[in-house]
Amino acid sequence: MPFDGTYFPATTPYDTGLFPLWSRHGCRLWFQTRLRGNKIAPSMLRAPTPAERAFAVADLLRDAKSMIADPKDWTRCTYRSFGGQRCAVGALRAAAKRLDDPTIAWAAHALLIDVARSRGFTNVETMNDRSSHAAVMAAFDQAICAAERGTSPR
Repeated sequence: MPFDGTYFPATTPYDTGLFPLWSRHGCRLWFQTRLRGNKIAPSMLRAPTPAERAFAVADLLRDAKSMIADPKDWTRCTYRSFGGQRCAVGALRAAAKRLDDPTIAWAAHALLIDVARSRGFTNVETMNDRSSHAAVMAAFDQAICAAERGTSPR
């Protein structure tokens, strides 16, 4: 029988790579799904309005962009260096640590993926590693505008 992967379950939002299992959000989500039986936290009973969600996503993207706004704070080929420099996804992860709802970070990451794909890259990491600092900043600007409009940046 050839290996085609058909017996693997469908991908979930947890498979994005944005929050590994050992991170705060990844561990919390794992505990919620495995041990607590998908119970909803009281703070998540009221769903945010689309305008609140769009504002939160745009705010997260602005925070991540400000972390790497200076070229000496930006790096390639690693999420975070020993000197404290970050790539685009590393800055997004660092900015998302203050959030209680990881779906905001996944939405921001999805917008950056859309920007990267519209530029011919397969993912944000490749766009970061093969582009200039100015191009990465422009990608954040494009994702922020798309978040504020509530649309895809394509």
